[in-house]
Amino acid sequence: MRFLKHLIDYQINMEAFHEMEDCVPMTRKERSALCSWVKQGYDIETNPWEFTDSDGWPLNYLRAYRLHHGYSSGPWDEWRGPEDEMMWDISTKSIIPEENFD
Repeated sequence: MRFLKHLIDYQINMEAFHEMEDCVPMTRKERSALCSWVKQGYDIETNPWEFTDSDGWPLNYLRAYRLHHGYSSGPWDEWRGPEDEMMWDISTKSIIPEENFD
């Protein structure tokens, strides 16, 4: 597949990728997967697994990638406390809203 690099959507997605790359700590494997996703013409705010947040909005690719591969947090999240942990519902492929944590 040839990438349509001249399209504005492709250029915007690549710019968003570079911004995320500069701001968000990620492993080489994650960076490679995200780059591949964006180069295929997809937005970083979407994911192929159709994972959603508690409001039903799609998770960004990197967050969904981490959940898909069995980890939602790592050393990049050490500044967060346990109150920021999210609950994941495998059956609905979405994050459970805080009010339903019981």
